[in-house]
Amino acid sequence: GIAMKTLITAFALFLGLHAPAQNYEDIVTLLHADLRTEKDTIVMATLHLDAAQRALFLPIYKEYSAALRTHWEKRAVLIDDYAQAKETLDDATAISLMKRMSALDLEFISIRDSYAKKAAKVLPGTIAARWAQIERRLNELFELQVANEVPLIPVKQ
Repeated sequence: GIAMKTLITAFALFLGLHAPAQNYEDIVTLLHADLRTEKDTIVMATLHLDAAQRALFLPIYKEYSAALRTHWEKRAVLIDDYAQAKETLDDATAISLMKRMSALDLEFISIRDSYAKKAAKVLPGTIAARWAQIERRLNELFELQVANEVPLIPVKQ
């Protein structure tokens, strides 16, 4: 509904406040940026949990957030590795970077699905599914911001 669109727009605007990255260090800084407060506010405001549900969900959410931070650290390393190799990138290195990115995509899906199942054990199904949906949307916004900052791999004939 309108409230979700407003929150998503607010989060997008927050991400938009970051100036476009001038170099790869800026991109890695973006990945390391502590967006948890804003994200937590959006998630909690959108779920409308009562006190009992909140008490059951918060430990799962905190564990999920820690797993996600570890995941984004790996993405930051990959982007840094790309930055180091970009000027002399050969086919083998490009394929290696692509495989690592695919593995990280699968890892993210695994993390999200694992914690969605944990949430579904302590929350009504509609709330657990709503949380998974919110997480997907917020992650897509963040992914878009990062993708906008990382140039495509140059093609060498």
